[in-house]
Amino acid sequence: MENQRVRLSKMLLKNALITLLKEKPLEKITIYELCAKAQLNRVTFYKYYGSQSDLLTDIENDCFRKLEEILSDNASDGEDCLCRMLEALLADEEHFKVLINALPDKDFSTKLFDLPTIRRQLDMAIPDTFTEEERDELCLFFYQGGYAVIREWLNRENRQSPKKMAVFLNGVIRKLTQ
Repeated sequence: MENQRVRLSKMLLKNALITLLKEKPLEKITIYELCAKAQLNRVTFYKYYGSQSDLLTDIENDCFRKLEEILSDNASDGEDCLCRMLEALLADEEHFKVLINALPDKDFSTKLFDLPTIRRQLDMAIPDTFTEEERDELCLFFYQGGYAVIREWLNRENRQSPKKMAVFLNGVIRKLTQ
């Protein structure tokens, strides 16, 4: 269990990285710059993280833990599940926008759609008539295509509601699996 000082230091580092990622890519951010932004020394950074990538992974893990908690609250259909996921992305929009734009597409999309509740809904939507290989390829198609749509949606200033986007995505899944 982390004490309050550890949690505060990590929070300051995470907030600093989020702020810096809005300005430039991860590979252009130095530890010195990150620590200056967080108003912490480099020893503190290295006490918890080995690199900027490790810190970004910690932020990503925090966001996915929150998503899992939100989605595991109760069983629901695919559309409701997608809607709750999109609402959660908007609720923590700043962090998710940075993650979506900073992480490699395939890694993030796989983690997003492999959340147990989302994956279960996707598995239920694909008929048993598909072979295992076809199911895997169809899932990859949904992961990448759904992710691209969600990424574009989240980056828009004037976006449609999570409910409308969930209806659209669920409709695409149903049409492609008929």
